[in-house]
Amino acid sequence: MSETIAAEKQTPAPLVNCFYCGFDLPRSEFSDEHIWPDALGGDYLPRFWRTDDVCARCNSMSGVYVDGAFIRGWAGSRERGHDARVYLSLTEPLKTVLPLDYLGKLTDPAIPLGDVADWWAGPCGATIVHFRPEETSELWKRYLGGDPRTKKEAAGRAYMALASNTEYWLLGALGSFKKHFKRAKRYIVTPGLPSNLTAFEQVNREDPAQAADLVIIDAMLERAKANQSTHARLEMDLTDVGQRWLCKLGLAIGCQIFGPGFGKLADGELLRRAFREANPEKRKQYKVRGSGYFTGGSGLAFLAWPAGWVLQLQVLSGTLSLTIVTPSGQTMAIAITDDQNLISQVPADINAGQTWIVVPSAARAVGPIGIADYVAHITGAVPHADLSALEAHCIDPSSLPTC
Repeated sequence: MSETIAAEKQTPAPLVNCFYCGFDLPRSEFSDEHIWPDALGGDYLPRFWRTDDVCARCNSMSGVYVDGAFIRGWAGSRERGHDARVYLSLTEPLKTVLPLDYLGKLTDPAIPLGDVADWWAGPCGATIVHFRPEETSELWKRYLGGDPRTKKEAAGRAYMALASNTEYWLLGALGSFKKHFKRAKRYIVTPGLPSNLTAFEQVNREDPAQAADLVIIDAMLERAKANQSTHARLEMDLTDVGQRWLCKLGLAIGCQIFGPGFGKLADGELLRRAFREANPEKRKQYKVRGSGYFTGGSGLAFLAWPAGWVLQLQVLSGTLSLTIVTPSGQTMAIAITDDQNLISQVPADINAGQTWIVVPSAARAVGPIGIADYVAHITGAVPHADLSALEAHCIDPSSLPTC
């Protein structure tokens, strides 16, 4: 008996195949992966959109370099703020946390050499300027706010000038400011900050570093009062807005439906190579079928949901594809496989078409529901109970307190 137990203890644990890198690894090296990113509401989607079969190293790489490239780029920032007011609370101003609007990098010659000053707009016209060290890597220059891995001591200084004294919007602006600049030092330019708001500091004009920053900010505010322009440079990378991210989504969905072996087949290997290739020029050699943020257009804008991401998975013309309709109505798509041996294994409900709607600002998701049922609801033909329940959380933005 003791020999049998000893033998069992020596038996190595079975290895697990990672969806993203394709290597067989011990289970201890795996972690919980949001296939649909948490920053876009992945926590609210059903289990289909999460997996334990991605190793921690791939999970981290994907979150920073792939998901993050879209989420922290201009397009992702724009979409996260689109229609977000539709789900605000009318009675709880502290829940009024909105994404900020990125306006570009200030071009003021007074900005110290080696620094950048990012200009953001907060709720009700609040002006925010974030001073931080300039990125030397072209990669991080495309991320709004710079390298997301930056340590707190190098996260810079963020200043906000409030534009409304309405309590609702004052608290909302402060909440949005705090959430967006978690690591930077946060200063309020507008006088009269309540002393109990310890997450912020009132500016100290006697401090040399702050005084230098405030020269730039004061000039901006004066120009705004005089209806004069402040100049900023908006940097956008148009070479790959979402394509690499789409390849990751397609690979993960293929592995969810067909098992990890999908990654070793031709279509899965193609998606994996394109997803893992960091160089956009080299990535073009992989003939992935799909459309990114600027190439997909808005032909399916009628399917858009206020502040929501519409995810549709179906077999159409013999190809299993994922289509994403963004909050603003832009369309993105990725072909997963047209291998008819695999297509014959697609579950009937996905074959016919399934839809998920995730609304990060409402902390809710709906689905899966049939594509036909979704279309019937949004066109007013046949209401769907779950979608009607989601709509019940919407408000009329005109009912919000005035700025």
